Amino acid sequence: MYALIKPLTVLFLLHASFAKASILDELIVFRGAEVVDVSDDRNIQQHLIVLGALEKINHELEPERSTFLVGKKSTRTYYLPVARKTGDVEQFYGLQLADIGTLVFSCAGRTCGSSSYWANKILNKAILYGPEQFQRYGIYELPDGAGYVSFYASQRATRKIYVHIEAFTEVSDQIDK
Repeated sequence: MYALIKPLTVLFLLHASFAKASILDELIVFRGAEVVDVSDDRNIQQHLIVLGALEKINHELEPERSTFLVGKKSTRTYYLPVARKTGDVEQFYGLQLADIGTLVFSCAGRTCGSSSYWANKILNKAILYGPEQFQRYGIYELPDGAGYVSFYASQRATRKIYVHIEAFTEVSDQIDK
């Protein structure tokens, strides 16, 4: 019996170390939030981290400042039926993220650039597209270069508000652009 328990204990401990929860699971979720999508990378990949507003360069929209990180990404997208303003969503998540990291960049409204580009090209979530004046973005760097956490809040033309939160962790390489 003991011979069977010991291998099971080792297997459980190994699984627990690999099944580490995302930092996003530690955040308090906005009141009344409904989960739209959850994603956690299993593999290490290269990810674009947007650290500045979008600008047109050679007729193409690109972040004015960005970096690439090699690591894992976790995302959570929520519909917020109780929220009335994206500014409230920004304040709610911004306060939490400021406790775990340092604000690197934030923007509001038209200063963020094209909402369509954010929704479809950067975040790959068409549901986030809405009028540019109702978008908010903030990105926070985690201590000791452990990664970044960002949020993008938007209000659609239907007045529905969504928030998309991303965490980039287990960074093994960094290339500034």
